[in-house]
Amino acid sequence: MQRREFCKLTGIAAAMAAVGAAGASEKGNSYVPATDPLVLRKLDQWQDWKFGFMMHWGPYSQWGVVESWSICSEDWIKRPAGISYVKYKEKYQELPMTFNPIGFDPEVWASVAKGAGMKYVVFTTKHHDGFSMFDTGQTDYRITAPDVPFHTNPRANIAKEVFAAFRKQSFGIGAYFSKPDWHNSDYWAPEWATPESKCQLRYPQIH
Repeated sequence: MQRREFCKLTGIAAAMAAVGAAGASEKGNSYVPATDPLVLRKLDQWQDWKFGFMMHWGPYSQWGVVESWSICSEDWIKRPAGISYVKYKEKYQELPMTFNPIGFDPEVWASVAKGAGMKYVVFTTKHHDGFSMFDTGQTDYRITAPDVPFHTNPRANIAKEVFAAFRKQSFGIGAYFSKPDWHNSDYWAPEWATPESKCQLRYPQIH
């Protein structure tokens, strides 16, 4: 890691620690435990499961790149040489049109995970790029959209199929859903999505 990047990270960490300390001081450093019986029951379950896995999988997997982050225009992101950021982003957003995982078989995933002793799965239903791996009427940027070749597959509602397969094997189910949606014009204006802009995440996210 370059020294400049390391300094950035340590500076951010220090700032976050200071904010956390200030917040704790303002609140008297008091923890308010959950009281909802349903929440308490879920917390007990997750404490007991311990070993499981989280899965990022989507159209970006065709390129073998990390989910979403390659379309972030910050200078720490590495993309192929010889292509502009704008052109890369366009090609990334077109990936669903070639995403056709005909070998999709979540029962096999569940069996392998169970054989390894896992107790839960967390599946990425939508990452920051905004592509939904489930059927929804809220966006056309989804796995069941007409321009996605996999939409004709009887198992096209991928998140639903994954959760059903793992539930059959008695797994705990978690859905990673990113509220920051870089495909939504309400998140950032298209004219700002250039190498001069910064990718911001608006936490907390829903995991």
